[in-house]
Amino acid sequence: MVRWPGLGPHLSAILNPAGASSMAAAEVPSYLVSPQTEKHRRARNWTDAEMRGLMFVWEEFFDELKQTKRNAKVYEKMASKLFEMTGERRLGEEIKIKITNMTFQYRSEERPVKKRKVQSCHLQKKKLRLLEAMLEEQRRLSRAMEETCREVRRALDQQNILQVQGLQLQERMMSLLERIIAKSNV
Repeated sequence: MVRWPGLGPHLSAILNPAGASSMAAAEVPSYLVSPQTEKHRRARNWTDAEMRGLMFVWEEFFDELKQTKRNAKVYEKMASKLFEMTGERRLGEEIKIKITNMTFQYRSEERPVKKRKVQSCHLQKKKLRLLEAMLEEQRRLSRAMEETCREVRRALDQQNILQVQGLQLQERMMSLLERIIAKSNV
């Protein structure tokens, strides 16, 4: 076990991933976690929306991934595209690991030729459903934006009416003041 200078054996055991500490990683304050331990933290689970988005992004960048050996930049572009589609931020490395895992899982299962055709059709249907859902969401947002614009217009109209009424009241007040002054001078 590595001893950390100035720290007791208990903290040294926490900082040393090979140490015999029974303390769970979640109980260790983040400033005490070593860079080696930080690498091995489990990423959060992928949501269905992220998985659908990943499938689209993967298809879009598939040829580019196959053409380049050092493709970290491609995975980063994929991460940006996925963020645009889903609003969820994923690192290029996470995308690479997920694609690797999905590919391994696909290849490790026995898949008859007919199933591939059915899956291709199933994937097309999934894409279509995703696009329909995205279109519906866009329509919903457009309706909400239109309603907001109508509300703003109503508020501005109401403000204009109040300003006109205010000016009319000022004119009446001025007229009354002029009459009072005229009567007091007589």
